[in-house]
Amino acid sequence: MAGSRRTYRTMAALRTALLGRTTLSVECRRLEGIEPPIDHVIEEIRLRNHAIEVVWDNGVVLSTKLKMFGSWQLHRRGEELRRPESHVSVMLDVGQWRAVCYGASHVETYRDFDVRRHPMLGSHGPDLGRDDADIEECVDRMMEYEERDATIAEVLVDERVLTGVGNVYRCEAMWACEVHPWATIGEFKRAECRELVTLMCETLRADKLGVGRVSRAVYGRQGKACMRCGDVIKVTHHGEANRVLYWCPGCQTTHQPLTRPNFTPAYVDRDATRGDTHPAAQIFMDEINARRAGNF
Repeated sequence: MAGSRRTYRTMAALRTALLGRTTLSVECRRLEGIEPPIDHVIEEIRLRNHAIEVVWDNGVVLSTKLKMFGSWQLHRRGEELRRPESHVSVMLDVGQWRAVCYGASHVETYRDFDVRRHPMLGSHGPDLGRDDADIEECVDRMMEYEERDATIAEVLVDERVLTGVGNVYRCEAMWACEVHPWATIGEFKRAECRELVTLMCETLRADKLGVGRVSRAVYGRQGKACMRCGDVIKVTHHGEANRVLYWCPGCQTTHQPLTRPNFTPAYVDRDATRGDTHPAAQIFMDEINARRAGNF
């Protein structure tokens, strides 16, 4: 019971420090799997099969199983490690915080399974992160998409259509184009598809070059007012891969369906002033606030 409680307190702390932040660097020892992504946003902290997992917006998962005395700890920028460097299994830097995993028995990375992305189903689309990315080929693949009742939100993360774009760019592009996430791909004209792909491509390249970076309009802003219409930003999980999706129901109305598909989970309502609403996170934040109050 005590171990389970400690695990959930650790996850609450990691959520508070890491969710919605861009990874600057990741160092792993004895890593099995692909390299963890840099310059991508951390989207979820979860517990699966007794392993604490960090999930990025491009679907890559970092999984850590801890030894008896292993732990995840948070260090502020410039703060010294609390245990010898030889005990460090993972060090994840997001700028203000460094999340350090000490004493992991197993560290691996993998991609969340998505049946629509399975390589046996077809070749990958153009990589929008490349300077020579063929936007028109991406548009062709959208217009020829076999499942015409698939939602645009699913199509934009289908690697058979395009690659190299994380979930942040998907959400921001749909907001900028006022597209409803549950609009089916069969409703879209070629010009609308081209506008979405071009916007994601330009934003991705600008962010990589460090120019033209703007504040996010919807991603990570659940419960806050939309900068365009003033309605409340919503968040949910969507599609086969159950990816996090942010959107504004007030102004993203282009091709809005009359009913929501049955396979889409219900809204995830969160209090923007409290952040993570998991009970363990609430206990953690209550303790933090109490300590802060005691310092004044």
